[in-house]
Amino acid sequence: MAATRLSLNTASFAPSRVARPAGRRAMRCNAAAKGIQGDGKVQLCISKEQFDAINDKAGDSLVAVQISTKTCGPCKVVYPYFAGLSEELPAVSFVKIMGDHDADTRALMKEWGVRVVPLFMLFRNGEKVTEWSGAKPEVLRENVIEACNDKEKATMVTA
Repeated sequence: MAATRLSLNTASFAPSRVARPAGRRAMRCNAAAKGIQGDGKVQLCISKEQFDAINDKAGDSLVAVQISTKTCGPCKVVYPYFAGLSEELPAVSFVKIMGDHDADTRALMKEWGVRVVPLFMLFRNGEKVTEWSGAKPEVLRENVIEACNDKEKATMVTA
């Protein structure tokens, strides 16, 4: 009995390359292209005491918090929108907390039960109003503006 030789042409099994607009670069957000220079009016917070001081200073005004980590890609994508919103709403305090900055911020994340980033929290009078996670700019804007009172909405600066 003659042995038949099976030949596999691996080139025919290779998947065709998927065309992507610009690879990962298409997902990057350039803050300067959106008219946002730097951090806007976002304050970087690195301790519980600093956060409490910001909350006390805000009084009955809204405090918007973004919790991120150094390696979180979606956090970096949504941050320019957070910074832009800080420019639009001068009566609202905007705070960014890097959850992996040091032992203090890690303890704060543990106290708050943070399991996923980016996580956004809104505070008023030191009490948490709401929280949500995700990197959708339209959800961020909608939730922050919805939580603003009439006085804060009246100070809104439109581009």
